[in-house]
Amino acid sequence: MKTAVQVALVTLLAGATVPAAPAEAAVAVQRTAVCHAGGYSGTLTLRYETDGGFHRMLGGYTTSGPYIGDVAGTVRLQISYRSGTTTQTVYSRSASTTGSTTFTMPSATAVPVASAGTAAAKFDNGTASCTATVPIG
Repeated sequence: MKTAVQVALVTLLAGATVPAAPAEAAVAVQRTAVCHAGGYSGTLTLRYETDGGFHRMLGGYTTSGPYIGDVAGTVRLQISYRSGTTTQTVYSRSASTTGSTTFTMPSATAVPVASAGTAAAKFDNGTASCTATVPIG
C-alpha cells in the first residue's frame, strides 16, 4: 500500500504544471566618469536600463568645479552610438551650470544593445575644459 501511495504521488507531481517564471525586470545601471583640466574637474553620472534590445536612458547628473557653485560655466551632454561607420546622436543638450546639473531625457532616448554607445559631458568654465565619457552597454 505504501508503495502504491508513493507511486501515485510521484505520478501526480510529474503531471503538475509549473507556473512560468515572471519576466525579469530591467535592471538599472549607473556609471560615472571623471575628467580633469588642472584644478578644474567634471563628473558625469548616467543611469540607464537594458530592456527589449535597447539601453534606455533614465537620466544623468553632472558636477564640476573644484567646489560645486564656485565657478559658473557650461556643460554639454551628448549620447550617441556607432552603427557601422556612422555615429548616431540620440540626445544632445547644453546647459549653464554653477556646479551641478540634472539631465532628464525623453523616454524614447535609447541606444541599441548591439551598438557601442557613449555619453560624453564636456565641461567648460571659460578658462579650462574637459570631457567625461561613460560607456553605455
